[in-house]
Amino acid sequence: MNDRLKCLVCGLEFNFVPNDIFCPGCGHLGLFHSSVAKKAGLKLTGTTALERFAPFLPLKQVRPELSLGEGHTPLLSLANLDSSGRLLAKLESANPTLSFKDRGSALVVQKALELGWSAVGTVSTGNMASSTAAYAARAGLKCTLLVKKGTSVGALLSSAIFHPLIIEVGGDYGQLFRGSYELGKEFGIYFANSVDPVRLEGYKLAAFELCLQLGHAPGYVYVPVSSGGHFVGLYKGFIEMNQAGYIEKIPVMVGVQAAGCAPMVRAFEAGKNSVSKIQPSETIAHSIANPDPPAGNLVLKLVNDYDGFLTSVTDEDMLLAQKQLARDEGLFVQPESASALAAYFKLRHRFEGTSVLVLTGQGLKAAHQPQLEGLNHQAADPGELKEFFRSVYHRK
Repeated sequence: MNDRLKCLVCGLEFNFVPNDIFCPGCGHLGLFHSSVAKKAGLKLTGTTALERFAPFLPLKQVRPELSLGEGHTPLLSLANLDSSGRLLAKLESANPTLSFKDRGSALVVQKALELGWSAVGTVSTGNMASSTAAYAARAGLKCTLLVKKGTSVGALLSSAIFHPLIIEVGGDYGQLFRGSYELGKEFGIYFANSVDPVRLEGYKLAAFELCLQLGHAPGYVYVPVSSGGHFVGLYKGFIEMNQAGYIEKIPVMVGVQAAGCAPMVRAFEAGKNSVSKIQPSETIAHSIANPDPPAGNLVLKLVNDYDGFLTSVTDEDMLLAQKQLARDEGLFVQPESASALAAYFKLRHRFEGTSVLVLTGQGLKAAHQPQLEGLNHQAADPGELKEFFRSVYHRK
């Protein structure tokens, strides 16, 4: 696989260069040319996810020692939530830093070293920041994180432990995203932000794994959507698996946004081909609340080209779905991740068939945490335990 990008909107091809990833012709995101390794000739060997799928990746060589064990995440049946047996979850929260971002970060540090870069960075307030910092530490790269001013202490600590340079920046988050590329060019930092083409190559591997775990493509895949990078990466993975002969058809991809910040859903429902920046309402779903998604137009194109779907769910629906996943299936995920289940319940009578929820991040990493007052939490002195148990279990 070479280092050429292609714009799916205007068709222009151009070279991949860190910090310069948008089409010089029309300004849309460029993607790596699909590398089709035919089913008969592909040998799925190696211990890491990157080694197994190396023929599909834009790397000259995979260095397994840089891995933290990302990928190979479980595919679980959610039979307690849906007795039909057709609902499953791809547990991306099982990655090393507890989110899907590790798939992208693992590939970014490989590519950075291959190209001779000594520093990486990203613009993020949570999962991508900690993931980038962890993989940079593993690879011996300097790391700079640009985070929004007011980012929670918990989010900062989950990144700071890896000793990156963290800079809190005020102002418009979209401007920070775009400005990071100019800073990267001037100071020699490869800013691998949310829609970086190398990141997307890592994200597509979850689609590969999913098809191999099932033995076929699912009917429907529900994915929380923010910038659009993860959604596009998964789509690219299914497209390449189809081209390689592993699956007969591409699943219906259902992108899920928070009702308080759903610019792509708004454009989709209006029948538009482009996404306009919106003024968002309040939402607890900070990690999927992007009012000006950089890959939004590409998401719309893929959804329209491959009969996908976009929908939104409320904060209340997300929190209920989060509780259901924990109480009924033993899975504690972020409310943003649980949006996939909320969307499934909303659409399951419309989209009938094997459905997979991509659970993107672990619950303890969420900005919004459950309160003990709302859970089954009690207190008792040691001498009161027997009487307390009698009252609970109704035994004399």
